[in-house]
Amino acid sequence: MGASVRWVGLFVIMLSGAPAFAQSVEMGAEVFARCAICHEIGPGAGNRQGPQLNELLGRRAGDLPDFSYSEALREAGQNGLVWTAETLAEFIARPRHFEPGSRMIFRGLRNPAEVEDVVAYLVSLETPDQVASRTGKALVETYCGACHATGSEDLGPHAEAPAFRDLHHRYDVGDLAEALVEGLSSGHPDMPEFEFDPDQAEAVIAYLKSLE
Repeated sequence: MGASVRWVGLFVIMLSGAPAFAQSVEMGAEVFARCAICHEIGPGAGNRQGPQLNELLGRRAGDLPDFSYSEALREAGQNGLVWTAETLAEFIARPRHFEPGSRMIFRGLRNPAEVEDVVAYLVSLETPDQVASRTGKALVETYCGACHATGSEDLGPHAEAPAFRDLHHRYDVGDLAEALVEGLSSGHPDMPEFEFDPDQAEAVIAYLKSLE
């Protein structure tokens, strides 16, 4: 679960108003015209040959219910693949190498600068809080949803597992974040030990706060 979250750095640059980022976004919008043959993005976007790309960053791969993904991509999402700036860049550059079995017809962008520009364009359409919360949602659904209620509901699959929606009220947020990074061990026989990296922990906390 140690996937890098390069989008954090991109957001820092974006929020600073760096001219280089603005230029990269502008160029990325032009490059995205090639992607728009199959993918729509923005208000009213729908699925075409490829899925619509709204709210893409922080989303689990293959999770739109109304699009027919390849089995390989759906399984990758179920196993924890989340779209970050880094994973998107790798996929856009070499789709079938990144995820063998993908149905994506496009063979990839071979120019690294174009890849970076397209990712910058996609990042520019989001806010850090939106992406952090969505990433946290994907993480808890993947790694915690088998037992816990991970949304607004009170009861999950395992009756004794506490619901996520009130965890940050029951525990100090700082302590929760620290525990997520250092490794959770509840002592309950049904709960495995696991740990997140600091960026993932921050995303989980952002998602917990969004459940208020």
